[in-house]
Amino acid sequence: MSKNEKKQQIKNETPIPCKVILVGESGVGKTSIISRFIDKYDEKTESTLSSYFTNKTIIVDGYQINLEIWDTAGQEIYRAVTSLFYKDAYICLLVYDITNKTTFNCVRDYWYENVVSNGMPGIIFGVAGNKCDLYEEEDVSEKEAIEFSTSINACFKLTSAKLNTSINDMFSLLGQQFIKSDFMKELMPKYINKNVNDKELSIERIKIGNNNENKQNNENKNQKTKTKKTKKSFC
Repeated sequence: MSKNEKKQQIKNETPIPCKVILVGESGVGKTSIISRFIDKYDEKTESTLSSYFTNKTIIVDGYQINLEIWDTAGQEIYRAVTSLFYKDAYICLLVYDITNKTTFNCVRDYWYENVVSNGMPGIIFGVAGNKCDLYEEEDVSEKEAIEFSTSINACFKLTSAKLNTSINDMFSLLGQQFIKSDFMKELMPKYINKNVNDKELSIERIKIGNNNENKQNNENKNQKTKTKKTKKSFC
């Protein structure tokens, strides 16, 4: 959790769960993006077989969100299995390699369509053009990537897991989209209102306690005043 996140006023005590899936061809750097995000980056990361799960809690606009991140295999032989992980996912990050046009074409023509067909209605999309540290070998123009991202209403970032470029920014953008979504509206009564009501109840109890204490103090003062007056009348 960053220093900026700690400074934010927390609106929910229990982090809101948010399932995130990363999809794209094998070798584009999905696992590296995740490992960099959770501060466990390793340049020797091997290709994911079937799936990999981890999680990290972030704070966006005061809301604690527990990102439940699923790294899916990009190999064609695992595609049928990969689609099973789309269920209940609120966010999908489409990842391509900027030095490999085929990986971008697959994101645009296969992975996006596959998630739309098998995922939840209204799922939030992000597009990451990974390996931007290899910009001299660029095979996919940023303009083309932005046009595609805009067409599917997705946030876009050029990223580099190796140099840690825009990784946190990408997940922050996705988190911001999540708290504005209908998914968040559905989850708020369970994770937000209860905490707010509990705090309001505690505050109300404190107020009642203070009022009772003040009332008792006033009564004691009145009693002392009466006693003093009584003593004076006997003098």
